Amino acid sequence: MMNEILASIDVGTSKTAVIIAERNNGEIDVRGFAVAPTEGVVRGIVVNIEKTEQAILRALSNAEKQAQLKVKKIIASYGGNQTKVVKSHGITSIPKERGTITLQDTVKLIDAARNISLPHNTQIIDYAVKDFIIDSNSGIEDPIGMTASRFEADVLLFLTQTPPVSNLIKTLNNIDLTPTDIIVSPIASAKAILTDEEKELGAVMIDIGAGTTDVVIYKTNRPQTVFAIPFAGESVTHDLIVGLKLPRIEAEKLKQTHGCALQDEVDENEVVEIMGIGGREPRMVDKKFIAMIMEARLEEIFSMVKEKSVENGVEMNSDNFPAGIVLVGGTTLTSKLVYLVEKVLNMPVRVGLPGDRIPLPQGMNTPDYHIAWGALLIAAERHQIDEKLELDKGKIPIFWNKVKNWILKRL
Repeated sequence: MMNEILASIDVGTSKTAVIIAERNNGEIDVRGFAVAPTEGVVRGIVVNIEKTEQAILRALSNAEKQAQLKVKKIIASYGGNQTKVVKSHGITSIPKERGTITLQDTVKLIDAARNISLPHNTQIIDYAVKDFIIDSNSGIEDPIGMTASRFEADVLLFLTQTPPVSNLIKTLNNIDLTPTDIIVSPIASAKAILTDEEKELGAVMIDIGAGTTDVVIYKTNRPQTVFAIPFAGESVTHDLIVGLKLPRIEAEKLKQTHGCALQDEVDENEVVEIMGIGGREPRMVDKKFIAMIMEARLEEIFSMVKEKSVENGVEMNSDNFPAGIVLVGGTTLTSKLVYLVEKVLNMPVRVGLPGDRIPLPQGMNTPDYHIAWGALLIAAERHQIDEKLELDKGKIPIFWNKVKNWILKRL
């Protein structure tokens, strides 16, 4: 088998990350990686194609320079508050003369699950298997090779409106990049961060980035539900802009250098100098007041996570999810955030990084790269399955390739 060069991109609200790697017999070797500030994206959605192109080119150029190669094909993550999750069910029968499940049967099963009626201007962009069921027995981890007559699956389908994902693909095409795979950001995050033990016991991964807060809830090695909150780090920055009457760039800097998620952890006598607007004199502000603004917004965000989980039929507690909560995303760098989340959700919390499961090059084990890294890992597995599905008459058009082709034809 020839080595395969894979490149992935995460176009986020505040930054764009690119990773270039080589896949060789199942092993992934990172060749280059880079991150650049993003403009033109709001809550994960491209709102200015030209500005987004420039951010992508900056990150891509630096990653290519490090990898010493050029890429034309790209794995793209896609998130944003536009993504909706629909639960579907697929059923297929196993021929009696064969009696055992093959990889082709799983493809047929997932294809059956995606055969649903879609609202106008909406499309399926990705999927995740929630459960495999063989002859009414659920909780099957790996069905291939098992004896069965009736084969079923509960599947999470990720839907989005057509224009936002088309605009992302158009942005990539404009700079001579062809998307080979589209991976939903929350599932990519979980792939990069959650350990096998956490997935098995039950864990809640909360990815609080700049534009959205994405939540993936795992149990018995399968995602149970996925949802997003349209508030995150940018919401905190906005509150500082309004509360302290600051330019955006100064508010962001203040959040990163002097911010704290718990006002009780800040000394009442601590002050910080902030810039005046329009040439006005600098002024002093209590750090406790800064923390008060941040705590109020962050507490609201995590309270919304708890409420939304209940709406999705999930009660977040340590009995249901013994592995607790795993926090990821740029906002996790906020001082004392772990303690605030433990207080709001009453569960143990750890901060996850992309190098938790697989050792990564120095400089890549930061919150900037977890989505791009997870997307690359998922795509590598899917490409490996593609190779296994080669038949005499060519490849079976498996589910994710059908999805990709469906999208590209509608640009």
